Amino acid sequence: MTKQIAVALIALAVLIGATVAADAVVQAPQRPTQEFTEDVSVDSGTWYCAPIVRENETATLSIAAVGDEPSRVRIERIAGGESSAEDPLELAPETTEDIEIEGSSGIAGFLVRWSGGPAVASWRVDGGQQRVTTPCASSPAPRWSVPGAETTIGSSTRLYLFNPFDSDAVARVAFATPEGRIDLVSSENVSVPAREVVDLGINELQPEQPDMGILVEVEAGRVIATAMQRFGQPDLPDVELEGAESPLDPTAPEGRTVLPAIAETSTSVGLAYASAGESSTSWASVVNPTTEPANVAVEVTDAIAGTAIEQELVIGPESVERVELSGVSSAPQFGVRLTSTNGVPIAANGFVALIGDDKRVSSATAVAEADVANVLPVVPPDTDATIMLYNAGDAGVTANVSVGGEVPSAWSAVELAAGTVEVLSFEDAGVSEGGPVVASADQPIYATMRLATAGSEVDQFATSPLLPANLWQGSANAPVPVRERTLDTRPVDFPAPPEQ
Repeated sequence: MTKQIAVALIALAVLIGATVAADAVVQAPQRPTQEFTEDVSVDSGTWYCAPIVRENETATLSIAAVGDEPSRVRIERIAGGESSAEDPLELAPETTEDIEIEGSSGIAGFLVRWSGGPAVASWRVDGGQQRVTTPCASSPAPRWSVPGAETTIGSSTRLYLFNPFDSDAVARVAFATPEGRIDLVSSENVSVPAREVVDLGINELQPEQPDMGILVEVEAGRVIATAMQRFGQPDLPDVELEGAESPLDPTAPEGRTVLPAIAETSTSVGLAYASAGESSTSWASVVNPTTEPANVAVEVTDAIAGTAIEQELVIGPESVERVELSGVSSAPQFGVRLTSTNGVPIAANGFVALIGDDKRVSSATAVAEADVANVLPVVPPDTDATIMLYNAGDAGVTANVSVGGEVPSAWSAVELAAGTVEVLSFEDAGVSEGGPVVASADQPIYATMRLATAGSEVDQFATSPLLPANLWQGSANAPVPVRERTLDTRPVDFPAPPEQ
C-alpha cells in the first residue's frame, strides 16, 4: 500500500466517524404520533386576502366569528412595500363585521389575523349589477393551480401574486393547456418584492388560449396567488352582412369573476351547485398539475343516460381540460363530483353562466371531500340567498344549517339521500337576519351559497363554496415534519405533559 493511499483511507475513516458522531448528537425529529396530531389546538390564524378591488370600486371585507369564544381580529393593508394596521376588533361569537375598502391606483392585499375564537374572512365587490366574491386564502403555498383561464379576443385574465411577508419571493409562472405544459422565459423567474402585489397580464404571455390553467411554482419566499377573469365577446365592426349569420355565440359567458387559486390538490373534488337549462350553462375546468396522466370520472346528480360524462376523461400531465355540464343532468340545479380513478391528484374550478338578456358569470372552487362543518362569513343585506347541500356519498346524511348561531326549524335534521342535492331557500325558511352560515352533517357533504339581489335571480348573481372547518381547526392529517439537512439543528427538550 502506498503512502498516499494510506493517508486517504485514514482521512475517509475520520470523515465517517465525524458523521456518525454528528448524527448521534443531532437526531432527526421523530414521526409524530396520531395522539399528538389529534391534540393540536388552534387558537390563532391568518387569512390572506389577495386583491379583487379596482380603482373607483368599493370592496367589502366580511369577517365572522364562528366559534364559541370571542374573536380578536386585526386587519393589515399591504401595498407598495408597506404595511398599515387597522384598529383591532373584538367580535362576539356568531357575529360579523363588514369593512368597506376603497380601491385605489395601487393594488393592495389584506391580512386578517385572528386569535381566541376562530374567524373567517371573504371578499365581495358589488359593482353595478355584477357581484364578485371569493373566500380569502388560509395560508401561503409552494404551488398554486388556477384552472379556467381564457384569453381569446374579448376575454382577459390577470394573475395576482401577493407577498405580505418581510422577504422577497420568486415564482415561476407556467401554463397548462389541453396539449400540455408551456414554459416561457419571460415568466420563469417572476420577482415578488416583500409587502407587494405583482399584477401579471396573462393575455400578454399567452394570447388566444380558450382553455388554460395557470401553474404558480414558488422558488423562493412565500406567495399567495389569485386571478381575475373577464369573459366577453369580441368587438366586431357594425357592418351589415346580408344573409350572414352572426359569428357571436349567444350562449357565451360574459362578465367578471374570480379564478380561485388552489393550493391543495385531491383525487376527488366536488361542486354543490351547477345549473344548466334555457337561461344558464355550467362547466368545470380541471387541471392536472402532476407529471402523470389522470383518468377522471365525472358524476352528476339526476344524470341523463348516454351523455358524454359516462366516459372517463384522460387529462395529460400538466394539462387542463374543460368539462361541459350542459345537458348532463335532468335537474335545473345539480351537484358534480370529479374523481381521479388512478389516484393522480387534480384541481378544478366550476363556473355557472347566466345566458339570458342579462349575462352573468360566477366561479367557485371544487373542494376536496368536505369536512362535517362548513362556513360562509355573511350574507349581504337585501340579498336572496340559497344554500345547496350535496351528498356525494353512498349513504344517507343528516344535516343542520344555522345562520348567526340559530337553526331555522326547516333546516334542522335535513335528510339527504345518497347522491342527491337539497336546495334551502332563506326566504322559504323565513330567515331575514344575517350572520355566519354554518352547515354541518354527520357525514362529509359539499355546500355552496348562491346569492342574488332580493327579487331578482340575475342582479348581483354570485356563488361561493362554504369553507371547510379544518382550515382553522387544524387536522389530524397534518404533514409529517421532514428534516432539512442543510439547516443547523439542535436537540429540543419538550416540556413534560401535566400530571392527570
